[in-house]
Formats: sequence, structure tokens, C-alpha cells
Amino acid sequence: MITKAKPPKAKPPKAKPPKAKPPENEAPKVEKKVLDWNMEDLPEINYPKLGQRLADCGDLYRSPDYAGGLLLVLNGGDHRKVTTALALARVIEDRVPVQVYKDGKPKGGGIPNTQLNRMLGVELFLNCFRPVDIITSLPLFLANFTLTRPGINEGGEGQWIFYTGDSPTSVDSMEAVNKFLNVMEFDTDASRTNALAAALTVLLRNHFPGGKPILIMTSTKSQSGKDTVLAFAANEVESTSISYGGKDWALEHKFIRAVKNNPASGLIVLENARLDGREKFIASAFLERFVTDPRPFLSSPGTGEPFRMRNTIVTAISTNYGIVSEDEANRGLPSHLNPVGDVADRKPDIGNPKEEFLPKNKYQIAAELRGMVVRWVEAGMPMDEDVRHPFSLWAKTIGGILKFNGFKDFLANYRQRKTLDDPVRRGLAILGAAKPEVWLKPEEWARLAVQLGVDKAVIPVADQGSGAGQARGIGVVFHAHRDETFETETETHKLRLGLEKRRGRWGGGSSGVRYRFTSLSTEELPLDDAEEGAK
Repeated sequence: MITKAKPPKAKPPKAKPPKAKPPENEAPKVEKKVLDWNMEDLPEINYPKLGQRLADCGDLYRSPDYAGGLLLVLNGGDHRKVTTALALARVIEDRVPVQVYKDGKPKGGGIPNTQLNRMLGVELFLNCFRPVDIITSLPLFLANFTLTRPGINEGGEGQWIFYTGDSPTSVDSMEAVNKFLNVMEFDTDASRTNALAAALTVLLRNHFPGGKPILIMTSTKSQSGKDTVLAFAANEVESTSISYGGKDWALEHKFIRAVKNNPASGLIVLENARLDGREKFIASAFLERFVTDPRPFLSSPGTGEPFRMRNTIVTAISTNYGIVSEDEANRGLPSHLNPVGDVADRKPDIGNPKEEFLPKNKYQIAAELRGMVVRWVEAGMPMDEDVRHPFSLWAKTIGGILKFNGFKDFLANYRQRKTLDDPVRRGLAILGAAKPEVWLKPEEWARLAVQLGVDKAVIPVADQGSGAGQARGIGVVFHAHRDETFETETETHKLRLGLEKRRGRWGGGSSGVRYRFTSLSTEELPLDDAEEGAK
């Protein structure tokens, strides 16, 4: 009896590097050679073998979503997601002839749906395809700061971008941007410039993974425009707001659900964050970890499968009365509103900034923001080497764009907002303003802290029960902040103070450790018109 030989079990194929160049509006390349799919072979053999043949056709890419299947790039730059067995079967049928074998015999019907569905969610198959890192209908700047063109854009590691929109435009004008910034009641020019820096950060959200600051938007009053400034920063980009809660696991849960439910979000805002009375400041270990991780791993019970993502999201905190922690302040981009009078009486000449001006002018604002970057690129991308921030690459880049376009004062309020928004630093600044240039013992500083009502801020809770404990606790805090600078204001002056420590012998034969706040600079605050007249 003559029996037909079974096709030999294939060895796992060596992975070929995926095609580097996107298709140029041509029909997919059809692989005429029949691919043998042996049902007895392991997935480690079948999946890469088919995946590599499909990848060689040049019009299939890996979707950026976790276990998100494939992306089929069509003629003309459109795309379709391949996420079902039926869709994958049609893709295979058009590109690769397949003969299925079972028990050594040819079998009709093609690859079983169970195998097709599984392939779309496993690395064995998906790793064969060049990933598309971002799918966007909004133009982005690639790693070299050139604008995306419609279709696939090769931007380097993590920057393969599929742009589905029209050719982007940029303009030289700054008219719409300045009109908006001029009607918002920022406390300083630095806050005004930082609001523009926030908009540029969202525009360049695919840059600086693990190195973008938290946008910290604060105000002295409710309904003063915090959300309006953040809407300006987001502009065309989708924004998602979540509520702040003192329990970090709850915040992480809400954050992950926001990312999964709206993957197009470029800005996630902790809106109107408040303290519940038991907290000293707004803090989140999860948020600190997220903004510093280039590829954060997100996992929380009740949010589905854990996943890892490239960090292209900008985060923000808006608050009226809350104080952010030192860690958040260190990683923040601060902007502060200080409206005078009843905010309900405001009648800006541009109409309602949030409900009228921004929606009407969003395309113009987007083009003006892109124009800022384009002009900076044409000038050779000069960096701001003077600015200081823990996220140095972000700060030098954004600072360079702002400075070239005529905006000064970027991060000029960074140290001052850290002092005002951090309860410990704020308490230390109050002490320094009360007793500048005076060397005092820790126990003397502790008594002064009690008198001024800042003891709860500058003395750890465990040390607040006794005089000896207060002296020990404030000594620990002073030691940790020695050689730092603090900016604060009295009723008449703006002060910049430095904290110094000295161990030695003092008058009267005493010895030990003492601290003092030395005055680094003093600036007289301008008088209001009424005060000037009274003077």
C-alpha cells in the first residue's frame, strides 16, 4: 500500500527584521508560494511562520493597543483594524495561500477560527510585524521635530505614527494665543508663560516619555478659570477628568479606567483636588511613579488585563485650596490664577473664554502652537541652557521654544510655587521671614514655630508632643532643607531666603548646632493706586 508522506514538521523559523518602509499606495504583495499549516505543529512554529509571510506583504502593522491585533494600511492612507478571526482570514486569503494538514492529510476550510483569534492576541504572531506606536487624527511632531504627514511616519524607536488627518498647517501669528492669555488673571508673567508651556507640552506629548511634568493649576478662588487654562493647554487633544481621592489605590483604579476607556486622551486631569481634613497635602505615589516611567505598567483589580504602554500622556492637577506634596511640586509645571473682585462680574472682550473663544479658535490656536515649534526648528532648535528642572530635557526644549518666540519667565515661579504649595517649605519660609539673619538653636526655632502657628507643618507628628521632641523634630527638618532657598512675601517685600547650618562655639561658652535664614535678595512690592495716593 502506498501512503502519502506527511509534510515534515517544520522547525521554528528564524525571525526576519520587519519591513522598515511603509507601502506607497500599491496593492499588497501576494506570496504565491503555498504555506503549509500542520495542525500537529506547535504554535511556536505555525504562528511566526504565517506572521512573517504576512509581514513581508508590506501593508500590515501591529496595533499599539495591548493584544490589539493588526493594522491594515489601505491605499490612500486609510486604515482598518484587524481584530477578529473573520477579518484575519480575509487578510490571509488575499495575501498568502495556505494549505492546512491534519494527520498528514490536506484539510479544507482554512485555519480554524480558534487559532486565528488566538494569534491576534499573542506575541508569537504579533512580534512579526512592525509596530505602529501611535494612531492619531491630530498631527504630531516626530522625534526630529518634523510634522507628521498623512499615513505611516517612521519616527524612530517608539515613534512610528499612523496619522489619519490632512496635511498639517502652521502659522507665524500668535494673535489667538495672546488674546486668550491676556484675559486670564495670572498672578505673574511666569504663570502666564507656564500656561503656554503647558499647551506646548500637550502638543509634544509623544516626546519626553517619563520626563513630562505634572501641570499644577492653582487659584485663589473657585470659578476663576483653572479648567479654562487646562482646556487651552489641551486644545484639540482629548482630555479626561477624574476625581482626586486620598486613597492612592482608588486614584490608580480611576486613572487606568480612564486610559482604557478613552485611549485617545492626551491629558488626564485630577480635577478640583481637595483635602479631606485628614490630609496635609495632595499626594499620589502612583502619579509620581507614572510621570517618571517611560513605559509604565498599569494594573488594578477590576480594570481588566494588566498592560504596559509608552508614556505619551500629560497629567494635571487643578485645585483651589489644596497644597501639593513636595514630590508633586518638584515634578510640576506651576501656573497660578489670582483674580481680583467677583469673578461673576468679569466680561472679557473675547467673550466667554472656555465656552466661546476656545472652541471657535481651536484650529487657529493649534496652528499657532505648531508655528512656534516650526520656527524654533528652522532656527536650529536652540535649547534653554539656563532653566533648571528635574525633567531637564523637557525644560530645555520647551524653554528653548518659548525663548526663541519671545516668551520669557519660563519656570521663573518654580521655586516660589514650590515654597507656597509645599506646607513644609511654606512653614520654613514663614519662620525665615520672621527671624532673618539670626542664628537660633532648634528648640528656639521650635518655640517660634508654635507662636507663628506653623509647628504642625515643620515638626513631624511623632515629635509634636513635648518641647524636647519639637526641638529634635524641627532639627531633622532643618537639616534636610539646609542650603536650600525659599521665596516668600511679607506685606511689603518679596524675599528670597537661604537656610544655613553651623556647628561650633557661640558666645557665653555655649556650643552646638544652630540655624539661620540669610537674606539672598529683597524686592519691595509695588503699591496699589489707593495706597500710593494715601502715601
